Amino acid sequence: MGRSPVVRESVDTGTVGSPSMSRRMPRTDLFRVTVSSVVSALFATGVMFFLAGVVGVEYEDPTLFLVTAYLVLWPVYTAIYATWSTFVYSRLDGELLKRVTVADESAERSPIQRFLGVTGATNTTISAAVAAVAITIVVAQQPEFRSDAIYVGLALLTVASSWVLMVFSFAQSYLRLGAGVHDEPHLKFHFPEAARFSDYLTLAVLLSTMAATVPADISSRTAWRVVRSNVIIAFVFNSVIIAMMVSLLFGRLLAG
Repeated sequence: MGRSPVVRESVDTGTVGSPSMSRRMPRTDLFRVTVSSVVSALFATGVMFFLAGVVGVEYEDPTLFLVTAYLVLWPVYTAIYATWSTFVYSRLDGELLKRVTVADESAERSPIQRFLGVTGATNTTISAAVAAVAITIVVAQQPEFRSDAIYVGLALLTVASSWVLMVFSFAQSYLRLGAGVHDEPHLKFHFPEAARFSDYLTLAVLLSTMAATVPADISSRTAWRVVRSNVIIAFVFNSVIIAMMVSLLFGRLLAG
């Protein structure tokens, strides 16, 4: 009986190793990737059936079917995954946030995430960018796509979704660096309060738009490598990929 208050205090405060900590430990990033992929695939399948059965769209050309499915699937996946993950991370702080980042990093070594190309911010971003470029080129080159404003809009939304995924992926990397997953934190914010995921997301947005690290101090080569990758990839994405896609899509739309 004398130990019960201590047990209650451990449950209430969420001390590491307590039953409350185990119950509140969210699913890994791999779980969110998998569920988001399945849900977006099912949604895209439903849209395809709707277009074929109700609207009467005929998919005699496999390219038309695949491009339409991807243009629906990718923005839906990005919206589900990024929103869900941001909600999960935003509810965590302190030691639990560190434990979640450790679990996420361990799960990245799984064959599924390696196959999907989501084994790190750089790989995730490059995979998304390549897919966005490829699908947009297909839309711009095919007359049935480039003459339809809906397809052009979906292609632009796909590129925007890839940019969002880039920012989110680097925010995850900064979260791991700031939480000190392997050792001491590699970056620190200027304010005295404990950093939340929204702070790392803000840092990723600033680096991806203005190459600015104003809110944080980078204190290791490991962190600088991530920052360098973020700035270079964001520069290429912003100045080359997005500009090329907009020019290609709208040029073809106006010409067609």
